[in-house]
Amino acid sequence: MAEEKKRNSESVDPLEIARGIVRAGKEDPKRRRYIVNDFTVEKLGELLRDNPNGLLAYRDELVGLLKSLDKSDREEARAFMLEAWGGTGTFVYDRIGRGTVDISAAIISVLGSVQPEPLGKYLKEAVSGEGGADGLMQRFQLMVYPDVPRTWENIDRWPNSAARQGAHHLFERLNGLQPEQEGAQHEDGCDIPFLRFDDEAQETFDRWRGKLERRLRSGREPDYFASHLAKYRSLIPSLALLIHLAENSHGPVRSDTLEKAIGWGEHLEANARCIYASAVGHRGDSAARALAEHILAGDLVDGFTLRDVYRHHWAGLATADCAREAVAVLIDLDWLREVREKTSGKPRVTYDVNPRVREGGAE
Repeated sequence: MAEEKKRNSESVDPLEIARGIVRAGKEDPKRRRYIVNDFTVEKLGELLRDNPNGLLAYRDELVGLLKSLDKSDREEARAFMLEAWGGTGTFVYDRIGRGTVDISAAIISVLGSVQPEPLGKYLKEAVSGEGGADGLMQRFQLMVYPDVPRTWENIDRWPNSAARQGAHHLFERLNGLQPEQEGAQHEDGCDIPFLRFDDEAQETFDRWRGKLERRLRSGREPDYFASHLAKYRSLIPSLALLIHLAENSHGPVRSDTLEKAIGWGEHLEANARCIYASAVGHRGDSAARALAEHILAGDLVDGFTLRDVYRHHWAGLATADCAREAVAVLIDLDWLREVREKTSGKPRVTYDVNPRVREGGAE
């Protein structure tokens, strides 16, 4: 017996065992990830390959992430973040060192905080038509601006444990969500399950969408903010779906759920206006002063258009957005009056100067 054991032990080759394991093709266990902080775009691709439900990029100081994407050697990362916003596209990396990385669903969410002053400086590029005007900032659609009360009150109370536990249970339930159990449907050629609006909700959405599209085509919004609002076409249905799932509803999304999303959208739009104002407020005032000087110099007469302002490439008034902001400020100051003339197509908009301005009576 001892002799047999000795022969068996001598016949075992550890290297052969290792080779057999490799040949078996066993894959390493994949770690389920939810959050990333600091990353390269190549590593992010590998993580997304293993986490097809997407990842949350969280930075306490969000400007740090934004500035890192501005660097000349991070252009690929910035482009990838732009593409991953929609959450419906695939992506394939081909690298010599990493081989081919197939991402079935490129889904990135970004969460963080930033102080108003550094954000305002960063936003100036996004609204000026310079390097940052690629729509990245307009993709931050859940932005909220602090509304600090003028009075202060010390509040010392226990955290709301029930709310915290409720949120935790909700996250756990959604993490294990099975779309088919929620009544989700599939269509040929599309791997992503979806829910529809019911008939009433669809009518509500069509009315809301019609108002939005008319606003976007009115010419009353600066280009950068029109670009922000244009993304509400997907934001509002997305919010409606999230509310629907959070309330543990089943089947098509109802009209009352959609109304909540629309109300939330109105609140978010008001916050976005405050945030963008931190970047354009000073520029708008400067442009208004420049326009006022040209009016007093007689460079513009009654009936002038926005194009009459920016076609001269005057300092501070060289773009349509700058001209539009300057005109808006002077209208508020009663220097100008907007005149809309009906035509067979889009109304023709011109501006008249307050006669008191010519006389020196306006301030």
